[in-house]
Amino acid sequence: MCSELRVHRYLFASYVLQVYKQRSTTIMTRFRILVRLFRAILLFGFAIKFSRCAGARSWKQAQGSTAYGSIVGSLINSKSYQKYIRPDIENGPVNVNVALSVTSLDKISDSDMVYTITFTLYQSWIDSRLNITKRFANLPLPQVLTMAGSFSDKIWVPDTYIVNSEKSFIHDVTSKNGLIQLDRQGTVTYVLRITSKVSCPMKLRKYPLDKQVCKFRLASWSFTDKDLKYNLNKKDSCDNEEGAVAGMEDLVLQMFTMDRCSVYLSSHSSALGNYSELVLEFKLKRNIFFFGLQTYIPSIFLVILSWVSFWINHTSVPARVCLGVTSMLAMTTLMVGVYSTGPRSISYVKAIDIYVCSCFILVFAALLQYILVHGYSRKAEKLKKTSSKHPITAVGDWEKTILLNANKEKCSANESKIDLHLRLNKKDSSIRKETFGKDMNLEQIKENDNLVEVWFRRAEKFDERCRWVFPLLFVVINVIYWCIYLNMAD
Repeated sequence: MCSELRVHRYLFASYVLQVYKQRSTTIMTRFRILVRLFRAILLFGFAIKFSRCAGARSWKQAQGSTAYGSIVGSLINSKSYQKYIRPDIENGPVNVNVALSVTSLDKISDSDMVYTITFTLYQSWIDSRLNITKRFANLPLPQVLTMAGSFSDKIWVPDTYIVNSEKSFIHDVTSKNGLIQLDRQGTVTYVLRITSKVSCPMKLRKYPLDKQVCKFRLASWSFTDKDLKYNLNKKDSCDNEEGAVAGMEDLVLQMFTMDRCSVYLSSHSSALGNYSELVLEFKLKRNIFFFGLQTYIPSIFLVILSWVSFWINHTSVPARVCLGVTSMLAMTTLMVGVYSTGPRSISYVKAIDIYVCSCFILVFAALLQYILVHGYSRKAEKLKKTSSKHPITAVGDWEKTILLNANKEKCSANESKIDLHLRLNKKDSSIRKETFGKDMNLEQIKENDNLVEVWFRRAEKFDERCRWVFPLLFVVINVIYWCIYLNMAD
């Protein structure tokens, strides 16, 4: 404004000099000059008046700001104000209205049973010692004054703490993330931005089909409910913007889905008395899709892969053994991965442990099944080798051999076929004695050949039965497993 005043003064002086320099001789010309001078004087007066008003307003604003600071300073520096004494100590407990705005909820750990939450804490209460209206009612002061969070060191504030917190800190980049608002009636609003690692005891018997209930608890460290009580600043809900806890509906979690949440007032007792408490409770449902891709579906495919050996010929030893051992190794690797990534700080059996162990047992049973089949096959091969060491294996072959030996021996035409049969049978019996240590007749050879067919047939039938027994057993296990754990109470 001072610069504008100088400009007007300069223009006015220049205009007056210009007017006097003009040479006018007529009366009319002199009259015009007087009119112009009068107009210039009026403009100059208005300019001065405007500059004085603007300066007065700016001075009053500066004076008001200084006055407000002086008033607040006089209130907190007076002998009647002690920041270590709570407000209205003679009129019952102080009521602290609390609200939360949750920014993030992440790092939910099954192993450590903790989660990390970042939130903004709003606390408001009435401190009659800071009431400005009673003493300075005539001053044109603003209704609400906002100050930095460091002002909390000069007045009384609630000693609110997180009951189940393991580690917490207040954000201080680029300065302490806090503020204090003070209105003329003495209502104080204290705002802080906090990040806390909070414990959440979990029951993991249904893992990963479980639902976990976690709590976030706020209470006063020093003051019992006779001195301080918490109230909800808004509605007792956390699923909309009008609730006492905002931001929960906008959270994006990695391994969980927010099933429900609620906020309510409670209390807990100690040796000193009962303490008022605010509790935020939320229920988390684990996302099963990730575990389906990582554990359940691979386990199912490995079990099905072990059944392929039932369709491979039981005489193909390398193929069936290689398939069974490979399935076992793959299942073992999958089990190690499940145990290394899952919660390890618990001593009881989880749902995923039962499923993986069941799949492992089925894969191992498929390998044991081939051991039995191979035993049948070896028994048949041994009997087959026993029969192959003797040239006679059937009745037709026996008679054919008799005729051939008859020609070689050049038997006489008068020798009967029965005598030749008895002589050759006696001779072959001596050969069988040398070879097997006992005499074998025709019936024993026929019985031996039948046993070879019986053992081979047993191996084939055992494979055929396992082709539907193993899948049926796996379906029954899955039905029982999912029915139990999906309907089990959390």
